Amino acid sequence: MTTHTGAIFNNGIVARFVDLLASARERGESAPFADEIARVNRVLDGAATTRWAMPDASLAALLDLVSEELTASPGRDLPPGFRERLGAAAGELAPAEFLTRAASWVRTSRRAGTVRPDVLPMASWEAELVFAHPRDFSYWVESDEHESFEEGVLAGVTSEHPDGCAHALPPLIAESHAALLLEKDHRSFAGLRSVVSWADPSILREVLRLASAHLLEAH
Repeated sequence: MTTHTGAIFNNGIVARFVDLLASARERGESAPFADEIARVNRVLDGAATTRWAMPDASLAALLDLVSEELTASPGRDLPPGFRERLGAAAGELAPAEFLTRAASWVRTSRRAGTVRPDVLPMASWEAELVFAHPRDFSYWVESDEHESFEEGVLAGVTSEHPDGCAHALPPLIAESHAALLLEKDHRSFAGLRSVVSWADPSILREVLRLASAHLLEAH
């Protein structure tokens, strides 16, 4: 297997999708895949960049292509980690058949529409993607390097000044606003807190205040 072909099994959407389904089966849920596939579709539909780079139809097509490749070449030398996770996800099904079914499940889930977090709570892996900037901001909130909480947040807010503010602060502000909208959705907020442990509403509001003020003052 050439390196560029093998990469699809080592990282990227197919490898991560299979890993999510394997984990769901290992948890022993009664309907192990429906919720995770709905979350995957929610993530893929959640931003213009992901809709452009990897629409759900492309994910389903990739799963079909891998299934066709495994059917045509049953002795295909897959990376061991991917082969094991695919087997764990597939259970008693042949891997190729499982991938074909998974592609169909992705399409069916998409036709059903995006599920709101208050109906299907966010998982930790989903929160890690959706709230990547607050997660990366954790050092400035949690560090004891500064004498006060506000000094730490201000240091983080201004850490990319002047050229990086326009790149770093708008997504931090947007994701912090989105986090606050989960406040009354206790199950999804728990998923957020598993990734951003400091995501108390009062702290989020202070980060928002200081980040927005700096952006307005600097630009």
